Amino acid sequence: MALTLFHLPPSPNNLKVALALGFKRLPFEELLVDRADRSAVVEASGQPLTPVLVHDGHVVYDSSAILRYLDANFRDTPPLFSPDRTELKDIEGWERYHWTALGRPLSLAFAQAFGGDPDPKAFAQASTLLTEATERVELRLAEHDWLVGDRLTAADLFCAAFTTFAAFTPERAQRHPLWQLFHEHYRLGQGRDRTRAWLERVFEACGQA
Repeated sequence: MALTLFHLPPSPNNLKVALALGFKRLPFEELLVDRADRSAVVEASGQPLTPVLVHDGHVVYDSSAILRYLDANFRDTPPLFSPDRTELKDIEGWERYHWTALGRPLSLAFAQAFGGDPDPKAFAQASTLLTEATERVELRLAEHDWLVGDRLTAADLFCAAFTTFAAFTPERAQRHPLWQLFHEHYRLGQGRDRTRAWLERVFEACGQA
């Protein structure tokens, strides 16, 4: 088995895959990608976006596709999806939710992070939108440790990778300058204690506490 990940660590989509590999305890070679030079990614996959996974010559891109590939091809590792149709549909529902409800405020925050001088008001607006969007997460966690069923699934990785940018611990924020910027300006609001505790469970389960 040989796994290589073309990785851009500050990216939430890259974070999803890093968490999945950690959860499954799959060793991999990490090839860090320069945002300004995507030539190696294009050569490997025919397109410029990360993450890209290479497994024994097979190339997969798109974070959601990579999570499914890992589940389908490493069946002896803890599953991220489910053989139960109802649970699978629930996971896919959270997948859609993270792209839409959680993705919109994160996109606004990233626009500030890469747009020159950050506007505190714009960051505050993004923070408010995310706090509102995580109400569904908070309600689910009132009676459950995880978003689907009684174990960590891809639903948790989808949503945690997008939510954590507004809830970095000071220690985790120090791992990258961009994460430090988000820690200072993009903040999950009050009334989200369950969400914060769930994020820590996700990171711990994936070996990134």
